[in-house]
Amino acid sequence: MAWDPGLEAAFTPRSVAVLGASTKERGGGNQFIWSMKDMGYEGTIYPINPNAEEILGIKCYPSLAAVPELPDLVIVAVGAGRAEQALEECIAKGARNIHMFTAGFAETGEEGGAELAERLREIAARGRLNIVGPNCMGIYSPRGRISPWGKLPAEVGPVAMITQSGALGGEFVRLASDHGLRMSKVISYGNGYVLDCTDYLEYFEGDPETKYIAMYLEGVRDGQKLLEMVKRISPKKPIVILKGGLTDAGAKAAASHTGSLAGENAIWDAFFAQSGAIRVDSTEEMVDVLQALVRLPPCSGRGVVLIGGAGGTGVQAADICARAGLSVPTISQEIQEELRGFIGVAGTSVRNPMDVGMQLRGPEDFVRVLEIVSRDQNIDLIMMVMHVWARGIRWRGAATKMYKLLVKFAKEPHRQPFCVAIRSPSENLESERERLSATKRFLKADIPVFKTIERACRALYKYTGYYRNLAETQNQ
Repeated sequence: MAWDPGLEAAFTPRSVAVLGASTKERGGGNQFIWSMKDMGYEGTIYPINPNAEEILGIKCYPSLAAVPELPDLVIVAVGAGRAEQALEECIAKGARNIHMFTAGFAETGEEGGAELAERLREIAARGRLNIVGPNCMGIYSPRGRISPWGKLPAEVGPVAMITQSGALGGEFVRLASDHGLRMSKVISYGNGYVLDCTDYLEYFEGDPETKYIAMYLEGVRDGQKLLEMVKRISPKKPIVILKGGLTDAGAKAAASHTGSLAGENAIWDAFFAQSGAIRVDSTEEMVDVLQALVRLPPCSGRGVVLIGGAGGTGVQAADICARAGLSVPTISQEIQEELRGFIGVAGTSVRNPMDVGMQLRGPEDFVRVLEIVSRDQNIDLIMMVMHVWARGIRWRGAATKMYKLLVKFAKEPHRQPFCVAIRSPSENLESERERLSATKRFLKADIPVFKTIERACRALYKYTGYYRNLAETQNQ
């Protein structure tokens, strides 16, 4: 179906009605009321319950018909047995934007659930209802100050997410938030009986706030349409997709979760090969890849210089890069000679990976190494491997100066993409505190930070792969 502009009001609703608000503090649809309050929602909330005068300190109404205005969004959180009646009430009221939290349809595997799903579709078509769901957590909109997952950042960012799983959507938003990434909008759509992933993709294609799109899919109603849309949109807005249900166990879980037919691996292999979408295997990898896309300039080269990985760590890092599909080119003889002008031979390597820390006097020398190495024509990417431990990073007294110099270096025009992998050999509280402190400093400066070298390499490979694919497509 074509995107209905009327649904846009659901992202910044002036009023929200909750069918299924409960007299129990945390029951029924009250989680959505709590979340709106936690988000600082400034519109009007209308709890609907015929057996209460007030819910969570808000005046309650006996029916949707009794609400004194037409809500921009209706959240339906009643049992499946009352779902049809709830939708009929929405039609009678003239409300068209519905978030249907209610579950108990085809995903149950029961014949009655499938029949109920078909009747829901018929009612939605008759009333021209825009239904997000059913069996979903709904909408997170920082600008609209609505969230199904409690208090989340209210700052608007460039990343949108379309997800069949509410739990995974909430996990993604929190992981992304920990890495300083902000959302434009997130839509958890569950069974997708009325609006499917392609409908939301169509919306985000034209949404000026959205620059990057993440998707978690279990099943797709129209695979050909999805392929055509992703091919059209991904050159303008990178699309990162986590596909669930590609193993037998995952397919069975998808069927019972959202009633989705997950599809065969070979079909999805072909989809990713043709579409230009970036394939990831976990929410963590999705966040890592988005970090690179959002924070780094376009780059299709895969020659990486590794700086800071001492001894065996450097050897291990080189192996990891190679396995991930990146290359670790030897630093040119001319650059090596320039480095040897102030770095002694004992206990060091200036070839790549570079182990130079023990011979440097402080932050200025370290950044000097970066400046010199960045002139090597074979280097496309710069990865600094930082070690933290209970005693803190080296040159602790000059840590603030070190960060400032690194940020200045990373932000110089025409600089190769620069990222940091922060290793913490110990998981004790002090080490973790050091790692988090270092991470926050770099993220504040929009420098990507990865928890391991492995994660950094996978993300860089897929980020550069996006731009390689883009260049190949444009040259065809």
